Amino acid sequence: MYDDILLAADGSEDSQAATEHALTLASGTGATVHAVSVVETRTAYDNAIVDPEEVRENLRSDAREALEAVERAAEEAGIDCETTIEEGPPPERILEAIARTGADVVVLGATGRSAFKRLVLGSTTERLLSEAPVPVVVVSD
Repeated sequence: MYDDILLAADGSEDSQAATEHALTLASGTGATVHAVSVVETRTAYDNAIVDPEEVRENLRSDAREALEAVERAAEEAGIDCETTIEEGPPPERILEAIARTGADVVVLGATGRSAFKRLVLGSTTERLLSEAPVPVVVVSD
């Protein structure tokens, strides 16, 4: 049924639930999980108080932690997993990842890590549901 599963991961509770779902799908089909975490560069602070590069590095660190958790869970389950950190608008980067990985399905959490990210993820989810060329599974904790 599925050979390649794209998992959008940000470390949130819903993302953790999405990880479990993606790994369950993969274990039942023998699919490879391609986990991607997108650093939203459009929201980086640009003022004299907060260094934008520091914000970007903090977001990249969060992305690395989210993907490391996915890698650990996949390894424990005996599932092949590849991870990638992307930067830019999440919908565009996830749509590109679908094409790049040849994903048969996308799995992502319903909400992100913060109130703002919930807004961003909500729009990301909406866009993926309308534009993704493959099924999109939205998981809530």
